[in-house]
Amino acid sequence: MSERSNQQPDQLAAAAKRLLDESVRALAQKTLLSVQRARLNALNLALPQRPWRRWAGAMALASVIALTLTLWIWPLFEGNHSHLPLLEDLELMQSSENIELSEDFEFYDWLANSPAATG
Repeated sequence: MSERSNQQPDQLAAAAKRLLDESVRALAQKTLLSVQRARLNALNLALPQRPWRRWAGAMALASVIALTLTLWIWPLFEGNHSHLPLLEDLELMQSSENIELSEDFEFYDWLANSPAATG
């Protein structure tokens, strides 16, 4: 008896599928297009709306522009250029004319401890 109850739903499902497939083939082209359009509209309405996606590209572009302007203008407003004298001293020390100064470490010790350098 269990074999017969298992076969009946399969036969019923196969018959229903055949009937539905035949009814789809029998539909007019205009009706078929309107049914497909209604289905797509229903699927689009069922999707969750994400309004932030509309503005995501514009916000990313604005952020990049703001970062670029900040990095470009920032050095103009920076008033502390204390590293420039150190670079000038380094250039003087590396020149070929001052090789004997780089060998005289006592001179640099005296220069570091002199009142003019510390004041």
